[in-house]
Amino acid sequence: MKTILVAVDLSPASSKVLKEAVGLAEELSAKILLLHVIAPVSSAVPVGSSMEMVSVPLPLSAGEIAEVKSRLNQLAASVASPKSHIETSVKEALPVEEIKHQVEATGASLLVVGSHGHGGLYHLFNGSVVTELLKQATKPVLVVPARN
Repeated sequence: MKTILVAVDLSPASSKVLKEAVGLAEELSAKILLLHVIAPVSSAVPVGSSMEMVSVPLPLSAGEIAEVKSRLNQLAASVASPKSHIETSVKEALPVEEIKHQVEATGASLLVVGSHGHGGLYHLFNGSVVTELLKQATKPVLVVPARN
């Protein structure tokens, strides 16, 4: 059975992205791995007696991760059909690196992601997970636009 990795950010566009992937999966008799990657939150911590600061990742609590997993499972259930097979996974890591890792680890033959269509200024300051995935992809990537 083929695997389609669907990476979502749990924004309203995630439902549209997953619906597109489910349609493809049903046509290809593929299973879907629905992935949400939580980017680590950092806090600045003073070092020694100087004013130097170090950034330290703050792990999420088990309850916070369970809440995200529940939202992901609800999303999967909202688009599931009798012919679809959807597994969910929540990871806490750098999104681009973790998505690339999951593509390789699961043997996914296709990556499906959504694009919010932010402008150039937004990407200049914030970057784009989709843009980086397209630059570094080793498998085909389907980008589903958030807008109709």
